[in-house]
Amino acid sequence: MHEVTTPKNLYWAEVDEGASNDCHALALELVGHAKRVLELGPAAGHVTRALVARGCRVVAVEVDPSTSVHLEGVAERVVVGDLASPAVVDSVIDAEGFDVVLGGDILEHLADPLGVLQAYRAALRPGGYVVLSLPNVAHADVKLQLLAGRFPYREAGLLDRTHLHFFTLASIREMLTQAGLLLTDLHRVTVPVFHTEQAVDPASVSPEVLAEALADEEAETYQFVVRAALHDGDAEVANLAGRAMALQTELELERARRVLVEDVLAEARAGLDDARAEIGRLGPLLEEAVAHARGFEALSKEHAAHIEAMRSTRSYRMLAPLRALFGRRS
Repeated sequence: MHEVTTPKNLYWAEVDEGASNDCHALALELVGHAKRVLELGPAAGHVTRALVARGCRVVAVEVDPSTSVHLEGVAERVVVGDLASPAVVDSVIDAEGFDVVLGGDILEHLADPLGVLQAYRAALRPGGYVVLSLPNVAHADVKLQLLAGRFPYREAGLLDRTHLHFFTLASIREMLTQAGLLLTDLHRVTVPVFHTEQAVDPASVSPEVLAEALADEEAETYQFVVRAALHDGDAEVANLAGRAMALQTELELERARRVLVEDVLAEARAGLDDARAEIGRLGPLLEEAVAHARGFEALSKEHAAHIEAMRSTRSYRMLAPLRALFGRRS
């Protein structure tokens, strides 16, 4: 019995299945439960563990021997080798077949992603499907870097220095079609402009340039998470899938609008709470100021009464000619 460990490396990430804007959670949702899964490039096995917890049987293909040892005792079977190797492909395709071929953030690291997708398509049972997550190189942050003459590679993310291929939604659709697959589900992981690892300085971008970078509806899509089924070329099925995709996209946009409205409302509520707190702080000071004002008003009335009383005295009236004299000289 192998000891199950949870290694931490560059591509390790805790899996939160309840997250709504996370590629792992979205991929798991598309895979489903109790499936036989062929997982391509599982790395440290964080998703593998989540699949097994969902009742899935997993065969994993991993190129890194130092990482693959952590999959022993988790996956049903672990094959160590290059995904593109015909020998590796032949070793995993068996008579039982697979319900799902899962490639989470792996195709962009391969020299021939289409060839690999075509090869492992043969591992699917009738009715099987592929689930992929792929980064969007057309994110606004990458566009802004390009407009500034930069293409800065990072250790991970949109411009991971180990990426050999870069994808947009259009090129993903094209690749799936060429692989004999029909796109049936499309989800997006979004990250707002200026908030990716590209670290674009907002102060360096004019409003006009920013507006142009954000004009594309996928400008803040960080990753695409897709499901694609085996396609026999039936045009009617493809048409229905296209209509379903359009409705799904509209639903996602509506959800995004709702999230935006909720964020604005939350910010407004926070501002209102701050205003109420400030009113609470200023309330006693205002009451004190009103009390002082009323005191000054009472004192003023008292002084006015004294002056009026003084003016009504005999001595004040007797001094009237003298006051008039001094008034004329002045």
